[in-house]
Amino acid sequence: MATPINALRKLQDHVQKAKDTENNTPLSGESSVYAAQLEIAFEELLIQVDEEKKILEQLQANSGVSSIDEPATDPKKRLEQLRIIKAAYRNLTEAAPKLPSPDSLLPALLALRNTQQVLTESKDSALIVHQKLSEARKRLAQEQADLRDAQLITAALKDRIARLTIEVQEKSQESPEEAATALIASQEQRKQFLEEETRKLAKALARFIKSHLAALLAAEELGGPVVGDLLDVTDEMLAAGFNPRGNAKKPKAQTVNADSKRQSRIDQVWGSQGGAINDGKEREAAATEMRLLTEDLLNVAAEEGTGAYITLTRDSAAARFLIRAKVAQFHPRDARKLRLIDFSRELDE
Repeated sequence: MATPINALRKLQDHVQKAKDTENNTPLSGESSVYAAQLEIAFEELLIQVDEEKKILEQLQANSGVSSIDEPATDPKKRLEQLRIIKAAYRNLTEAAPKLPSPDSLLPALLALRNTQQVLTESKDSALIVHQKLSEARKRLAQEQADLRDAQLITAALKDRIARLTIEVQEKSQESPEEAATALIASQEQRKQFLEEETRKLAKALARFIKSHLAALLAAEELGGPVVGDLLDVTDEMLAAGFNPRGNAKKPKAQTVNADSKRQSRIDQVWGSQGGAINDGKEREAAATEMRLLTEDLLNVAAEEGTGAYITLTRDSAAARFLIRAKVAQFHPRDARKLRLIDFSRELDE
């Protein structure tokens, strides 16, 4: 009974709104007729509901069951409830359907409700379809991009296969002497190319050490911050030195005595190679030490293999920097020995 009552309440609200509109706003003839028809339809539904209630009450009175809204816990009463429900459905099925009068607005209201429901569902479906269409377009664009990539790869592979086929055919027609001569020429050309690239890299490394790395290495050697912690190190900071906390001291006036102490400090840190530096600058001493260390590592690797070690004369900032940069590594059992890391081993394997 809950659903018909809710429908009646909605219809009653609609009729009340129509009455309020009629009281507040002058209505035309068609509006007045519509309001009257709504009132008649509402009264018809009330009459029909009253009749159904009377039939239900009569069935309940004959069976002795007070209510069928909730299932009874007693099996006998539950059985009586089911019999009442069965009898009600049988009467409704056998009885002729009660249709509204020809001039009733119920069919129009039902059609309007169904139409509104269809419109709401259609709007929701349109939103879902639009979302799926956008996703489908994105997938299509991705698939087209993948197809273009696959076509480019296929074309490149076909071109590579064609070139290799031509090379195989040409080599098959060469004599062993011609093939050996071509191979030697190719290896010689590759050797020249590698030597030229090596010279370029060596010059670039020397420029990097002199312009950027040398001052940072000198600062670390003099008790300053580790390379990378302080990027802007000037010659004045190197000349003044660093305190035990690693902070730069305040620059002092340059005197003959100060220059002598500065040169003594350079000789003490960098040894004999520091005394050969022009003007005794810490930056140049650190650059020279780094250059000599890298040259020694490269030379021993080229002469004896990448697994060969060099022996360090002291624990320097340059060696520590190469270790932190994962360019070199100490001997597992002797920290005085250093060698380059063999980067080509994984490639060869």
